[in-house]
Formats: sequence, structure tokens, C-alpha cells
Amino acid sequence: MANFSKLIPFIILWETGVSSAGASGDKLFELARGRGYANDPADRGGATQTGVTLATFGEWRKQHGQPMPTIKDLRSMRYSEWYDILKHKFWDRCCGDDIKSQSVAEMIVDWGWHSGTGGLQAVQRVLCVPADGVFGPQTLRAINSSKPEVLFPALRAARLRYVQAIVARNPSQKKWLNGWEKRIKSINFVG
Repeated sequence: MANFSKLIPFIILWETGVSSAGASGDKLFELARGRGYANDPADRGGATQTGVTLATFGEWRKQHGQPMPTIKDLRSMRYSEWYDILKHKFWDRCCGDDIKSQSVAEMIVDWGWHSGTGGLQAVQRVLCVPADGVFGPQTLRAINSSKPEVLFPALRAARLRYVQAIVARNPSQKKWLNGWEKRIKSINFVG
């Protein structure tokens, strides 16, 4: 079964450019903190800290009985908060622990992390299951009954088409396309 901890360095690397062989997730996060904050007006996600948008952080804080965050709160997000968001709002939402292939799990969860419900619906379309953005038994069965060496390249190709379609619909997003494609292509299949 897929292992959540293997995804953490990948996310931190692609959100901040920081990597360190053998460093724990919390150490990587602290190394990346200064480079992890972004607030580019052209980014439809708005302000982010190591990939977590202010809106997502606000949802998480509300669920935990905390006040809505400010930009300052986002910038000072703790690793435990970031970890909890990645684990529960993304990995668990995609049933990551129950996906047999690590490579397939990483492609799916990173797609959801990067594109939200729309990305998850696109995954479901690849799987030919109802595209509701909810990963339940039917979606999980479709993932695990597929040969990972066939499913993985199908997901990668669909995800590349997905980001290209974003740019076709909204040319202002072209500045991100090269990075998106590199990120997607950097997820390799390991059988």
C-alpha cells in the first residue's frame, strides 16, 4: 500500500525548491518556510504557504475551532498544521493509504493538491467512474483493479492535457505551464 510519508519531500520540493536527502518532513518544512510563501496576483490560488492556500488554511482552522487566518498566520503556519492539511484534506480524501501503487497514489494526490476537486474529477473520468470528486469504494476499486503500469501513464497523460486545457481556457495562466508540466513529469512510475 502507498505510504504518505514518501509524498512529503516531493510536495515540499515542488512548492519551495527545497530538498535535503534524509531530512525529516518537519526539518524540510522549516528549511523551506522562507521560500514557501507566495502571493502572485496571477496565481488563481492566491496567497499560499508551501502549497496551502489561505482559503484551505481557513477551512482547516474553522474545522478546528480557530479564527480565520490572516496572511501573517499563513506565513507562520506550523508544520503540524501543514502536515494535517496534506494528510487529511488531500491524502485521506483520495484514500491514499488504500491505494496499492505508491506512484499512482502520488500522481492522484498531487493532482488533487494542485487542482482540487476538478483534478479529482478528472482522475475519475480516466477511471470511467462517476466524476463527483468523492473517492469512495467505487473509485478505489477502479484504481486498485487497474494495472498500475497502465493506469499511471494514463493519469500522467490526462493530467498534462488538464493543465494544457487550463492555459487554453485562460491564457494568463501560461506563465505556470512549464513548471506544471515539469512537476507532473517528475513523478515517476516505480513498479
